[in-house]
Amino acid sequence: MLKKIIPLLILLSIPVLAGEINFQDANISDVAQILAKQAGLNIVMNCDSPKKTSIHLTDMQPEEALEYILRANGYNYEKKGNVVLVSTLPQDISQTAYKGISRIVKLKYISAEKASALMAKIFTGITAISGARSNNLVIRGKESDIDEAEKLLSDIDQPIPQVLIEAKVVEMSESDTIRFGIDHNSGIFKFINGKKQDIDSTLNTLLGNGKANLLATPRISTLDNSEATINIGSRIPYAVPVSSGSASTQWTVDYIDAGVKLKITPQIGQGNQITTFIQPEVSSISEWRTTSAGEFPVISTRNASATVKVKTGETIVVGGLMSESDRVNVTRIPILGHIPILNFFFQNRTVEKAKTEIVFLITPYVVN
Repeated sequence: MLKKIIPLLILLSIPVLAGEINFQDANISDVAQILAKQAGLNIVMNCDSPKKTSIHLTDMQPEEALEYILRANGYNYEKKGNVVLVSTLPQDISQTAYKGISRIVKLKYISAEKASALMAKIFTGITAISGARSNNLVIRGKESDIDEAEKLLSDIDQPIPQVLIEAKVVEMSESDTIRFGIDHNSGIFKFINGKKQDIDSTLNTLLGNGKANLLATPRISTLDNSEATINIGSRIPYAVPVSSGSASTQWTVDYIDAGVKLKITPQIGQGNQITTFIQPEVSSISEWRTTSAGEFPVISTRNASATVKVKTGETIVVGGLMSESDRVNVTRIPILGHIPILNFFFQNRTVEKAKTEIVFLITPYVVN
């Protein structure tokens, strides 16, 4: 016993110079006690390791050196107030000298379930249980680990910015879309962007001259990195036979969607730059196909995708969404063509295909 005490007393008498720590082939337990004394800490060691260590550290305080040395040699280190607990027991908090604490963290923006899953992936020494109704997270573990987890949660529990998307859906002839800078030789769909004032001025001129028709002006808000969908079209009904045991056939009505659909996913970058992933789609009935079960619509669909980067408030022009419709022209013989019942014999009806282009003007704004 005396042999163990004498070397320790000699080591304890060796001053640790400020900013410089030196030990040569010293017992780790002795080194830990010396550093704890120099740092003004009490130390409780639940181990008696024969490990030896040689240390030369500069620009480091005794408390820092104490933690680095113990952890590097596989010891469990826990500080509670001015007491340091050292153990060779497993890292599982249920088996360490310090049993751990519990703390409730209130979350404002992210869900407790997602936060709990994230904590489980990052921290192995704590448990995190989510409270779905109150959106709180109950964390249990070592105080130092909980402090670190709570700091991380405060960094990620931030409001998700929103993007307001203003869209104008315009129908015009293919030749008039050149005014927006759309090149019809560049592909099926065209994506260009420019200043909102210039594009609005061009649109107002076309509307004023009767060369464009404003179909809709939808506005939709979505979160950063979340998809928004704009649908403009109609549901086409058609009859579907239903098998039955009776001799007569029963029918039910089903529907199919046709029209214009636009999916937009904005991603906010630095300086309010918005990277916008755009997926336009146009669908229409190409024909009605007759079968033994009845007539069914055949839908023709065209779609594409593109990624466009704009500043907040700039406008993206999406062209190339061609649409065909039947236009009925009626010519009548004066007077006779307006007589009820007889007018059928004194008028001529012609149906012609009218080809127009649907243009989307999309303006995203970062909402603070």
